[in-house]
Amino acid sequence: TATLYDVPVSNNGARCRMILYYKNVPDSEVRVLSPAELGGLNSDAYRAANPQGKMPLLVLSDSGEAIPESDTIARYLCSRFASMGPALQPTDPLMAARCDKICRLHDTYLASVQSAMYKVAGSGGVTTFPPFGAYASRRDALAEIGRQLGVLESYADADGPYLLGSEPSAADCAVWPSYLFWAHMLPKFDATLDGKPIADALRSPRLSRWAQHMAHVDEVGKRVHGEITGALAGWDEKDRWAPILGAGTRDTADPTLFDKILSKEIPADIVYEDELVLAFRDIAPVAPTHVLLIPKRRDGLTRLSRASAEHKPILGHMLGVGVPAIVASEKLDSYRLVVNDGESACQSVFHLHMHIIGGKALTWPPGA
Repeated sequence: TATLYDVPVSNNGARCRMILYYKNVPDSEVRVLSPAELGGLNSDAYRAANPQGKMPLLVLSDSGEAIPESDTIARYLCSRFASMGPALQPTDPLMAARCDKICRLHDTYLASVQSAMYKVAGSGGVTTFPPFGAYASRRDALAEIGRQLGVLESYADADGPYLLGSEPSAADCAVWPSYLFWAHMLPKFDATLDGKPIADALRSPRLSRWAQHMAHVDEVGKRVHGEITGALAGWDEKDRWAPILGAGTRDTADPTLFDKILSKEIPADIVYEDELVLAFRDIAPVAPTHVLLIPKRRDGLTRLSRASAEHKPILGHMLGVGVPAIVASEKLDSYRLVVNDGESACQSVFHLHMHIIGGKALTWPPGA
């Protein structure tokens, strides 16, 4: 008996379970066990089989060979049980290419950033970057999911009811569990794409029709729907999204003067601007150069003490990109960087800002 190590809430594992369900593979051929049976994902026993410490993992009974990664497992299962149930892997070259195209889109551009929907920034340790994939913020990663859902809509068959047409395929197995994640999680966020909620991408005609079929008609789709949504309900009960910025945590502080500068309601002498930050001269300078650098999106950063691992990218951008650009443009060979945190420290505008002060000899201490 081969063993698939997986848990109900795993969308990548559900991809493999769907193949087992479609083909009616008995437990005597492949049993599904939790990684806890080996001591958990980080145990020596599990990592000996899969050094990445991730699910799913298939361990073959005859050779003991371990097969990680959902796409690899899915292909093995389709080949191993080719004579059982629907083929799932098309034999027609064009249909096979369409199937691979959807699976590749899912694995490379959607699954790669899915952790932005549910992982708390910093939960991986202080040396771990926030779970935004290649993107500068959770909001950017969520917008990328929305964009790629638009691509998925264009790849889906126009007539359905499955992604490739009249029969289920490995593409449905790859995408359906993740769709359940998107449908459950994206509405929790205030992120937008082209001015519309990210979750609106799920309401496109082809994906909507396909999702209705998978949730209410297809028996395997219905089964996996129950497994995943039941597990996600448990996450809700544990307030999984409470500490996640943009979902359970929102920036509810009042707008400030800086918002009016950002919206051009109030003029400012701007010295630097990019997609993430804006810098302008202080109206009451204490030196020949006195520039304020602010993030364009406050995202809870009313003051530095409100910073969390969620803000590592923007703080790094301010210090590593914004400040050097301003120093170069002002031709400063030395300067002082000041962040006032709180009223007692003379912070008057509660939108994080850095003072870049220079152009003359500065004294120490700066004041008390």
